[in-house]
Formats: sequence, structure tokens, C-alpha cells
Amino acid sequence: MRFSGIRLCLLVALSIFFACLASRSTSALMLEQADGIESPVSLSGHLAIFHDSSGALTIDDVVSVRDQVPFRPVPSMLTEGYSRGAIWVRFSLSAATISKQWMLQVERPLIEQVTLYVPDGKGHYAVSPPGRISSRKGNSADAYPTIFPMPISSIPSEYYLRLQSSTSITSALNIWQSQAYDRYRRLDDWIMAMVVGAIFVMILTNLLYAVWLREQLYIIYTWLLVQSGLISLFHMGYASEVLQFLDPASIHRSWGIIVCLYSIAMMLFLDRLFEFRHHWLWAAAISQGVILLNGVALVFATMGRYGDVGFFVSRLQQLSLIFVAAFVLYLLIVRRQYQYVLSAIAFLSVIGVLLVMQMMYTGANPFLLDNSLSRLLAGGTVIHLILLSAAVAQRARLAEHGLRAAKDRVIAISQAAERDLTIKVRERTVELAESNASLKAEVDRRRQLETMLRQSLDSVNNALAQQQDFVAMVSHEFRGPLAVIASTADNLRFSVAEDPGNVDLRIDRIGRTVKRMSMLIENILAGDRLNAGPGSFAKVEVFDLNEILHTAKAGLDDDAGRRVNFVHCGAAMVKGDRILLEVVVQNLIQNALKYSAATDFVRVQLSTDQGVAFVNVVDQGNGIAHSDRELIFMKYYRAAGQSASGSGLGLYISREIAQQSGGDLILAASDATGSTFCLSLPIEQTTLHLTGLNRDAVQAQS
Repeated sequence: MRFSGIRLCLLVALSIFFACLASRSTSALMLEQADGIESPVSLSGHLAIFHDSSGALTIDDVVSVRDQVPFRPVPSMLTEGYSRGAIWVRFSLSAATISKQWMLQVERPLIEQVTLYVPDGKGHYAVSPPGRISSRKGNSADAYPTIFPMPISSIPSEYYLRLQSSTSITSALNIWQSQAYDRYRRLDDWIMAMVVGAIFVMILTNLLYAVWLREQLYIIYTWLLVQSGLISLFHMGYASEVLQFLDPASIHRSWGIIVCLYSIAMMLFLDRLFEFRHHWLWAAAISQGVILLNGVALVFATMGRYGDVGFFVSRLQQLSLIFVAAFVLYLLIVRRQYQYVLSAIAFLSVIGVLLVMQMMYTGANPFLLDNSLSRLLAGGTVIHLILLSAAVAQRARLAEHGLRAAKDRVIAISQAAERDLTIKVRERTVELAESNASLKAEVDRRRQLETMLRQSLDSVNNALAQQQDFVAMVSHEFRGPLAVIASTADNLRFSVAEDPGNVDLRIDRIGRTVKRMSMLIENILAGDRLNAGPGSFAKVEVFDLNEILHTAKAGLDDDAGRRVNFVHCGAAMVKGDRILLEVVVQNLIQNALKYSAATDFVRVQLSTDQGVAFVNVVDQGNGIAHSDRELIFMKYYRAAGQSASGSGLGLYISREIAQQSGGDLILAASDATGSTFCLSLPIEQTTLHLTGLNRDAVQAQS
């Protein structure tokens, strides 16, 4: 009886579990009014697919026996690889408000036949014609259907998508609103323009190298650049616009040809760049074998049968990239051929993206990605090609240096022979003695020059030391009178009874002048210490940044104290020179007060996040112009039109102190309502570790 009860409980639990899975797989994706505007709504996780190996089923066949068709859910984007027949995709949608602005995007525009079936409201399904991928006017349709208008009702409805292609059926499905999709394409226009412009410049540069150095490597790289640009055009959906003089079938055939040519050009270029034949003959043989196999695939692609060899080409590209990566690591680690470091960085920078995309093309998605990485590939292509161009330029420079070194060696050998002959002749003549005397005189003259040079260097060093002593002396002499002025101003405030308004005004002016001169002196001293480097810091210690804020608050007068609001946090232990960091905080507070109205408030907030302490100083001034936001950190720079006095040293010295303390000082935000300067310093790791241990101990006790 007990065993029967346990079995009954297990059956009930499994029934509930499978019922939840069934309800989840059949639930519709609800679209809100704000969806598809800022970013697309991904259908990943809401798709079910069915592989029709014959490719003969119609929508009526699929719908009439929908319960018998073995649709299976997919957890992310479509990665069906090179599939024979057709792929049916089913998904369910509903919208909170009925709108005609919804659009379905097939993100990777390389699938030849895409048909969307939508409910017609009469119990049947109708074909939704594809739209244009670009808003530009044109008579011909896109070679690859990519964007489809979609009527979506408030009642959950099922939609079907039929995909059939000779290329890899790898794509992400997204829902957009039409205006947002237009903005998305305009951004693609900018990305594509930058890619094409960069490739065009690199093509011209490598053609110049080819003419100058007469080496085939640069011709091959120019070929690779052209193929890379064409692949980016196809991936970003511009094939129909650029190749509008071709019919769709020719554009489809062109894709397979371009891929094969790209694989051949890439292997030829890497063979020449890393000198396979020079380092390992078997590597050169493998490279030639890969080129030959891609050449066979090129014949199939030219005949319009790329679908028969597409999977083979993708798999071959994966293996060849892995082989080249291993060979490059062998050159760097085992053979220590460090002249290939820049070339290796350029090649390995994009190999990860290419390998992931090739895995997706062959039907694998181990990372459960939900986009086709087209934009990432376009941007990565530019970076990859720029780095490769730099590597090629370095190769050209090394070649030129090699030629110059060879010429110098020949000249040196000839000069040495000439000198030997001259010495032998002079040994037989009386002129040898005169030459020796002249040589001795020259040596003596150079020794005298060396002595004079050393004396000059000693004089310069003495002058620098005197200058530092002078700066310290002047600063010390300034502090005494300034202290007297400050003390007198304070006494005058309490002793003078007549005309208190005028007296207070003069006293405030004296106080502000004293503070300004004191801050200038502190900045000059801080700058002098910074010029000597971080090792010249007077006293490096670990302290709490809250103490700096308390010190800064105590140094404010009554008026400034009312305007500045300090926000503290828990312990923020940092390591550095306490006095220099006090100068940084005081500079930021004085700038905030100076460039704000007399009635505006300033907030100084201390916070910590992920091992970094932040001091944010927020004012309510007029903000900083975009053109001045980086220049204000330059030495002696002052923005045009500023009425407030200043030396242009405060922000420069503050950033230098922050950077030499392991942190940074940036302008975090600035607009018409005010500016925010952010001082960041690393929290001392030992203190951070001890704080974490204490926190764990407290949690364990609780």
C-alpha cells in the first residue's frame, strides 16, 4: 500500500510537470504598445520548427494535421544549417492594441525562399507579401525576403513561416514597429558606409605597397579586402541594392562564389603572411590542400550548386581557421617568432566570431545566441582588416629596413676594406705619424667636449634643484603673510562696529582672495611634486575617503558650508597621499562653487561599487560646452567667455593626482542644469578582503 501511494504521487507530479510544459510551449507572445520601438522583440524561445525533408507540404497540409506534425520547440534562434527540403516555423502572437505597424524581420538576409502565412480571419491562412529591406525607392524586389508586414490581432493566433534555401538556414526572428525598423536600417547604413570607406582606403594603401615593394602579398590582400567588403554587404542586407543589375538567381549564385573566393584568398594571404613554407613544409602542403578543395567548391558554386557543398565549405573554413590559429601559437610560443605578434593579434581578434558563426551555419548553437552577429561581424571585419593592414604595413617597413640594412652592410664592408688599404699605405709613409697625432688631438678634443657636457648637465641639475628650493621658499614666504591677512580679516569682522555691511564685504573679499591664493599655492606645490613622479609622494598611506570629506567640509566658510551638501557612505579605504587627495577634493568643490550662482547648492557624494570608490561633485551651473569637455583637463586651459578667475591648473593637477594614485577624474555629465565630476580610486584590496570576511562572519552568525 505504501509503494502504491508513492507511485501515485509520482504520476500526479509528472502529469503536472508535463502539463506546465505543454501550456508553456503553446502560449502566445503578447505584444505591448511600446514593444518593437526602442529594440526588437525577439521570438527566440517562442518558436517551434518542423523539417519537411521532401519540401512538398503546403500550408493546408500543415494546418489540417497540425496535431500530428512533429513540431519541436527551439530554445533560441534558428540554426538548422544546410537542410534539404523546407523548414516550417510556427509561433503564436497577440497584441494589446491592433496596429498595422508590426513587421517580422528575418535577421540574416541570406535565405532564398521565405514565405509568411498569416490568418485571414476566415479560418484559413494567406501569404503575406514581403516588404523592402530598405525604404529607398526601386522597382525590383529584394533577392532575399527579409521584412514582412504582419497583421496582429488581440486574440492569440498562430503564424507559419516556410524557409527553403541552398545556404545555411540560420537566422533570428524579430518583431518591429515600422518606424523603429527604419531607424534600425539607417544605423546599418552608417555602419556599412564606415566599413566600405575603411576597406576602400586600405585597398588603395595596399595597391601602393604592391607597386612600391613589388610583392604579391599586397595584391592577395587587396583581393581579400574586396571579398570581405562583399561578404559584409550580403550579411547586412545590401546585396540587392549594390547588385541591382543582376537578377535574384544570379545574386544567389554570387553568394556561393564570393564565399569560396574569400576562403581561397584568406588561405593564400595567411600562407604568405606567416610564411608556412619557410617554417614548416607540411603547413604549406595543408594550405595548398585547403585552397584546392575550396577551388572545387567554387566550381560547384559557379554552376549554381553551392547548396551541395555549402556545409562542406563552412566545415572546411572552421578546420582551416583552427589549424592556422594553432600554427600561429606554435610560431609565437615554441619558435619564438615575435615578429608575427601584430599579425597574430589581427588574425585571432576575429577568429572567435567567425568560428561561432560557422558553427551556427552548420547547425550548432552551443551558446544559445539569439541574433546572427551580422553587425558584430561588420564591425569586427573593420577592426580585423585594420589590424591586418597594420601588420602588412609593418611587414613593408621591415622589408624596407632589411634592404637598407643589406645596403649598409655592403657599404660598411667596402669602407672597411678601404680603411685597411689606407692604413697599409700609411704604414709605409711618414704620413702615419701625422695621422696618429691628428687622431690623438681629436680624442683629446672629444674628451674635453665630454667634460664640458658633464659640467653643463651638472649645472642644469643644480638649476633644477635651486628652482625647486625657490618654489618651496616662495610658497613658505607666501603662507606667512596670507595667514596674517586671514587673521586680520577675522579680527576686523568682530572689532569694527560702524558700517558693518561695507566691512563684511571687504572682509569676505579678503577671505576669498586668501583662499584663492592658498589654493593656487597648493596646486603649484602639488604640480611640482607630480613632476617628480609617484615615487615622490610625501606619505602614502591607507585611509578612509570619508575623512577627506570631513576635512574639506571643515575648511569651508559659513556661506560655502551652507551651500555644500556632503553625502557619506560606509568605509571607503584607499591608498595614496592624503594631502594630495585633499587638494583634488578641494579643487572640485571650489570649482563647483565658483561656476555656480551664489544661491545654488553643490552636492558631494561618496559611494563604492565593485572595489572602486567614487566621489561625485554635482553643481547647478550652466554646464560645459562639448568642445571644452576634454580641453578643461589640459594645463593652463580656460574655456572662452569665463568671468570667474582661475589659473587653469586645478583640473589638470587633480586628474594627474588621481591617475598617479591608480584612479581617474572624469567629467561624468554636463548639461544646462549643471555638471558632475567623478573622482574614482581603487579600494585597497586587503581592506576589501577583510570587509568581505567580516560580512560573511556576520551572515554566518545571523
